[in-house]
Amino acid sequence: MPRKPDPRPAPPDPDLPADEADLLPAVAAPRAGGSYDGQRFGPELDLSGADARDARFLGCVLRPVRADGLVLVGARVVDCLVADLAATEAPWRAGTWRDAVLSGVRVGALDLSAAVWDRVEVRGGRYDFVNLRGAELVDVTFTDVDLRDVDLSGARLTRVRFAGCRIGHLDVGSATLSAVDLTSSELAGLSGVGGLRGARVSAVQLAQLAPLLAEHLGLEVV
Repeated sequence: MPRKPDPRPAPPDPDLPADEADLLPAVAAPRAGGSYDGQRFGPELDLSGADARDARFLGCVLRPVRADGLVLVGARVVDCLVADLAATEAPWRAGTWRDAVLSGVRVGALDLSAAVWDRVEVRGGRYDFVNLRGAELVDVTFTDVDLRDVDLSGARLTRVRFAGCRIGHLDVGSATLSAVDLTSSELAGLSGVGGLRGARVSAVQLAQLAPLLAEHLGLEVV
């Protein structure tokens, strides 16, 4: 019999040196349309308000002291680490991310609408609102992340895993899910239940979702 495809996300494999000190330290914030290869935007930099739309980051580490309003709209981020970043808002929509890791990031409103993520891992951190409307995620893992409100309306997710996460509210209206694993996470609220097709949930989660499923299917429970 043919082997079933592995439903687990392929992990990212960013091409970065073992020691961040081997990267070239950046002396200024990135600019719109700029190209950055093997640079370290370290804690001595405040990237708040920096406009790096359509910029290209290859083999970089972004670990700024602050990055409130850092604009990464349309940016291409490959083989990168984004760590310990704090921001009230992060407009990062329509960007392309591949083989990237976000670690310990804390953002109030993260706009990733229409973004494309391929082999990305989000480790820890807190996000009050994540806008992924119309985004495409392939081989993405969220590990131990506090996600207060996530909007996946119209998004396409393939091999995405939420491991040990706390999800306050998840909107999957008109989403297309394939091999999306929610089993080990806490899910407090859900809307657009019809878009949950293709997701994997635990027996406990299924019991919690039963009223929403019954309403969606027009079932009368007596």
